[in-house]
Amino acid sequence: MDGVGGWVRNASGFLEVAGAGAEGLVVWPPVGAVEVGLEGVYEELESSGYGYGPAFRGLSSVWRRGEEVFAEVAVPEGAGVDVSGFWLHPALLDAALHAQLIDSDQVAGGPVLPFSWSGVVVHGPGTGSLRVRIAPAGEGAVSLLVADGQGQPIASVESLAVRPVDPTTPDTMYRLAWQPATLAPVDDTVASADLAVVGPDASRMASALGSSVPVFTDLRDVAGGGAAVPPTVLLNCPGTDSKNVLDGVREVGNAVLAAVRTWLSEPAFASSRLVLVTTGAVGVGDDPPAALETAPVWGLVRSALAEHPGRFALLDIDDRPLSSHVLRGALDPAEPESCLRDGERLVPRLVREAQDTTGAPVLGVGFGAVGTVLVTGGTGGLGAVVARHLVVRHGVRHLLLVSRRGLDAPGAGELRAELTELGAEVAVAACDVADRDALAALLAAIPPEHPLTGVVHAAGVADNALVDAVTPDHLDAVLRPKGDGAWNLHELTLGLDLSAFVLFSSAAGYVLGAGQASYAAANVFLDALAGHRRAMGLPALSLAWGAWAEDAGMLGQLDEQALRRLDRLGLPPLTTDEGLALLDAALCAPPDRGALAVPLKVTLPALRRRPQDEIPVVLRGLAGGTTRREAPVPARGDTAGGLARALAGLPETERDAYLLDAVRAQAAAVLGHASPAAVEPRRAFQEMGFDSLAAVELRNRLGAAAGTALPATVVFDHPTPEALAGHLRDLLTPEPAADALQPVVEGVERLEAALAAAERTGADRARITARLEALLRGWRGDRDTAEEAGADDLAMATDDELFHVLDDELGIS
Repeated sequence: MDGVGGWVRNASGFLEVAGAGAEGLVVWPPVGAVEVGLEGVYEELESSGYGYGPAFRGLSSVWRRGEEVFAEVAVPEGAGVDVSGFWLHPALLDAALHAQLIDSDQVAGGPVLPFSWSGVVVHGPGTGSLRVRIAPAGEGAVSLLVADGQGQPIASVESLAVRPVDPTTPDTMYRLAWQPATLAPVDDTVASADLAVVGPDASRMASALGSSVPVFTDLRDVAGGGAAVPPTVLLNCPGTDSKNVLDGVREVGNAVLAAVRTWLSEPAFASSRLVLVTTGAVGVGDDPPAALETAPVWGLVRSALAEHPGRFALLDIDDRPLSSHVLRGALDPAEPESCLRDGERLVPRLVREAQDTTGAPVLGVGFGAVGTVLVTGGTGGLGAVVARHLVVRHGVRHLLLVSRRGLDAPGAGELRAELTELGAEVAVAACDVADRDALAALLAAIPPEHPLTGVVHAAGVADNALVDAVTPDHLDAVLRPKGDGAWNLHELTLGLDLSAFVLFSSAAGYVLGAGQASYAAANVFLDALAGHRRAMGLPALSLAWGAWAEDAGMLGQLDEQALRRLDRLGLPPLTTDEGLALLDAALCAPPDRGALAVPLKVTLPALRRRPQDEIPVVLRGLAGGTTRREAPVPARGDTAGGLARALAGLPETERDAYLLDAVRAQAAAVLGHASPAAVEPRRAFQEMGFDSLAAVELRNRLGAAAGTALPATVVFDHPTPEALAGHLRDLLTPEPAADALQPVVEGVERLEAALAAAERTGADRARITARLEALLRGWRGDRDTAEEAGADDLAMATDDELFHVLDDELGIS
């Protein structure tokens, strides 16, 4: 074997590559290598988003030593792979290469797949098992040594160029699909005391749940009755009698907001879940479009659910008898968002959609060169980006850019000059589109030779606040430019021959809603309006955008810390090129795709590293079932309530350090740091970059580990890791109860002193020793039951009674 293919055997019996000094594969496992666990690896690779879906799972062990990866591959029983006739079976080689996908950051700086081979030599026939060594071979390449099960050479690869794989899906559009879900089993013997129903028409819902389910008119009545609040409380969403859609949206939204805030502020509700029940607030299949007045509350409650996992749920029901019959089965807390349609339970999921950005926009969402396209928010931000794209990509030659400040907006004059140079006629107007009269006058002034043919409503403001601090004024401030403006554009253009009516909505209505309850509600209104227009036979498309990197899009200005957080959550921002490509894809989609599209960039591996209960409901289909925690709390406290159990098993002197480590580990995970060492114990969270959303995430992580509810402000109430760890210590290690055996301890100490002073000679010594031994046997449980009971009574004895017993037992007078 010496010298075959450049492999030689050294004096120690190791197989080496001549001149490279690299340890080969004769000694197994490799010296100094650390084994990598394979549990769940194939499941994760299949769901990783790298296009990997193996039918052959051949890895049996993987080891790592520095940048080297060692793997053992064998044909599994029943795999149906016949390796006879092959020197190196392709399936075995492919399986060996799977090893580089496991934590492949060590190999080439990120997920990689084979691209170009060089220096490939086959040395001899193989068998049904292989040993392989993969090591770096220059930038973007690896080398391979392949041996049989005894380490004898089979093949070598001087260089395998690997190409990094972008696991994001920037070129993929998503749609909201309602997918069937199993109804939770219902035990009819379970007492109806586990449920309560609140709100208008609650009696009908209560009868569907069981005749003994209590009914309340108001949430405060549930908490004020003196009895324990049931684990699940259903709130029937209030309706509205308003003839004005926008007034109705505010009336319903404010009522639900008040209920949410009451639920969070009342301590009696802390261990219960509030289920908001709507009717027709979501459009499913052949349903009528979502009700404009109640659809926005789904965005609002999704935001509350993101901030307070497990405290809220959403359920939309129809009026079919079969749905009433299975209502209980739809209350499964594992699926906090669902609807019932004719007895079938459905859950919302974002699904990928094939797209074509090369064709011309289709009828219903197209633009033309003759008519005028109005862009709200068009003088800056995304509006300006889109206006430029309409001219360059879609050939629009007449633009009306509208914003509250018009030409006085920063950069508006320069933008008009740029677009004019590109061949467009551009008018810039100052107009509040939420002012119906002002908007009507603006539309009337459009020249008839270039009539309005397209609308892009990109205007909007964000008013971020945690849901328990949101007020009707917050809701109104966001709804005016977003919702009122869209409704006015809808009504005032009903008589016009539009070819495009595009609403810039936000993914905050479905994901990333924490701290944006008002914004989420306003954007879901836009989505519902698009469906409403489609049902009327009018053009409409609502785009629920994720964040944009350059401008931060609909999510407000993002700093570096916020951008890192989005990356860690698996929802990084879109670049401008990616966003515009997705805009084109949406405009080119057939009308039967629906009125709502979700252009959202998703990094699947990062998404799947999030705990399942932290993944937004609509993303769970993409995430699959493979999740693991990033930077978890120390192992003893990683599960729900684990911190308290861990502390109970630690000496008191170690508890503070353990809790501080837990807080630092979770804070590092939230901030995206590689190590808890980056989190200084006495540095303020705000100085580290914690905003309200990061604070909520840290609260949720620590609350789950502690097994107790923590207030949303806990991070700011205890502003450093050291202070927060101290607060957790006080919560999880209450003052110890008085020791019932303390009198016994004190009596034994006095007895010890008396014995030390007594003479230890003769019969008295033997008698006292015998009595002490008898007493000790009884204390240890060796005496009969009656004596044990008597020993137990010592715990309740007074000092005088204790010494009387001891005197009698020991014969001390």
